[in-house]
Amino acid sequence: MTPWLPDFLRNPIAALIGETCTATLVDELNILDPQCLRHALSKGLGLGIVLGGCIVKLPQLFKILKSNSVAGISLSSYVLEVLANSITIAYNYRKGYPFTTYGEALFIGAQNIVITLLILAYTGRATLGLATAASLLAFTYTLFESSLV
Repeated sequence: MTPWLPDFLRNPIAALIGETCTATLVDELNILDPQCLRHALSKGLGLGIVLGGCIVKLPQLFKILKSNSVAGISLSSYVLEVLANSITIAYNYRKGYPFTTYGEALFIGAQNIVITLLILAYTGRATLGLATAASLLAFTYTLFESSLV
């Protein structure tokens, strides 16, 4: 069947769910195909979670920046969360899993790193912040380098 959807709309769908399921669900409008429907829902939910991960920590970041204060925020909890995010990302990447299964950890981790550095900066420990950032980068590199771990 000839695709009826314009390429600029169809191509991202095909990239997300594959050409076969795009042909079935979009071109043929067979939305009751159980295999493709499950696949599309799974990919769509994964993408939604990744997109949610892009913004989940932004209110906290904006509040810190607006108030110029990190009172009541635990440094250790953010450091541990960054470490957990790094491990999650490295594990899933090295296993070859699709980005939509772990992508939110990347965006949440990046936001957590910024919050961690803000905690250190606003508490007068900027030098420790640089050392922490360097340590986190070294730790993350080690996780991704298969010859080291």
